[in-house]
Amino acid sequence: MEKLLLLAGTFLFISMLFSMIGMGGGIVYVPILLFAGYSMKMAPGISLILIMSTSLAALFHFHKNKKIDWKLALVIDPPTDIMAFVGGYFSALIPESVLQGLLAAILLLASVLMIKKRSESGVYLRPTKPWYWHRHFDGVDYSVNLPLVLTATAAIGVLAGMLGITGGIIKLPIMVLLCGVPMDIAVATSTVMVALTAGSGVIGHALHGNVDWHTGLTLALAAIIGGLIGSRISLKTDKNKLKRVFGFVIMLIALQIIYKLIT
Repeated sequence: MEKLLLLAGTFLFISMLFSMIGMGGGIVYVPILLFAGYSMKMAPGISLILIMSTSLAALFHFHKNKKIDWKLALVIDPPTDIMAFVGGYFSALIPESVLQGLLAAILLLASVLMIKKRSESGVYLRPTKPWYWHRHFDGVDYSVNLPLVLTATAAIGVLAGMLGITGGIIKLPIMVLLCGVPMDIAVATSTVMVALTAGSGVIGHALHGNVDWHTGLTLALAAIIGGLIGSRISLKTDKNKLKRVFGFVIMLIALQIIYKLIT
C-alpha cells in the first residue's frame, strides 16, 4: 500500500509538470514503473491505462474549444489502434530485454524531439498530387499525405501498444511538419488518437492477463488530478526551455535503461 501511495504521489507530480508545458507524462510512465520494480510485461498495461484516462480527461477541454479535427482523427487513427492491439498482444512473446531496448530507443528519440528547437511558423505549400487529402478546418487549410501518414501511424501504434508509451510525441511532428496542421489543432486531434490507441493496447495486454487494473486506475486518478492542477498553474519559466530540460531528463532515463541492459 505504501508503494502504491508513493507511486501515486510521483505520478501526480509528473503529470502536473508535463501538463504545464502542454504535454502528457506518458513517455516516462513505463520507466518510472520499471524503476519501482514492475516487470516489462506488467508496466506497459498500467501505463496505457494512465495514458487513456488522462487523454480522455483532456479531450473534454479540447472538444469544448472546438479544436479537434474529428474527420482527420477518424481517417488516420484506425491503423494506429489496430496495430496498438497487435503490439499489446504480441508483447508477451517478446523478451523483456528486447522490449527495454526498444523503449530506450524511443525515449532517446523523444528526448531529441523535445530538446530540438522547432519553428511552427513558415509557409506550407499545398501539394496537388492525388494521394494528398486537402482539409479545411477552423479557418485553416492543410494537406495530409495519406500513404505516408497512415504507414507512420501504424508503426507508432505497434510501439505504443507494445511498450505502453504515448505516441503523441511522435505524431505531433508528423502532423505539424509533414501535413501543415496548426499546433493547437494537432495537439487536440492527437489527444483523441492517443486515447483510442492506449485503449486498444490495453485490450491486447489484458488478453494475456498482463494488466494490473487496481494499480492502473489508482495511478490514473492521481495523474488526472496532477494534470488538472498543472494546466491551471501559470509558470513564469519559458515553456520551451522547460521542455528542453525535460528532454534531457528523458535522455538520462534512456541512458540508465541502456546501462542496465549492457551491465
